[in-house]
Amino acid sequence: MTTTDPAAQRTISRWGDTAVGAAFEAEAAATRLIRDLRRVTEQRRRQLAELAARGAAERARYRRRTAEAAEAAVTAVATSPLVDHIVDNQLQRVLRPVVHAVLDDVLLLLEKEPDRIRTLIRGQRESMVDELVGRLRTGAEAGDTAVDRLTFRMFHHPGPKPEPPVDL
Repeated sequence: MTTTDPAAQRTISRWGDTAVGAAFEAEAAATRLIRDLRRVTEQRRRQLAELAARGAAERARYRRRTAEAAEAAVTAVATSPLVDHIVDNQLQRVLRPVVHAVLDDVLLLLEKEPDRIRTLIRGQRESMVDELVGRLRTGAEAGDTAVDRLTFRMFHHPGPKPEPPVDL
């Protein structure tokens, strides 16, 4: 059914234009909605990242404070006069009888087998002498090096550097 009436045709044409305009407006509205949803989503992601970072920082600070508090508590207990008194009493109660019993046994053993203790003392003496000689050598080497540097600076000798001291 086609109509030849120009006013009717304009009305039909207007309804078509209106439908096309409504479709384009719906597309624009959908585009704005998607853009707004993406913006809100990105804001939420940033907020969540900030909250996660703050939570991690607070957890680290809590752990640090807890460790400091535990260390302070251990120090307070360890330096407490009451704990010192308890430890002293336990040592008096347990250690003295053990020392007296063991000391008597050790003295009897030394009386019966003096060679065992002589070997032990000789080994201790040798290790102490070896350590002392090592320290003396190290000190002498450091002193020789310092004197060599000092004399070299004093005389500005352009010749070859002095040789390091010979190990004994």
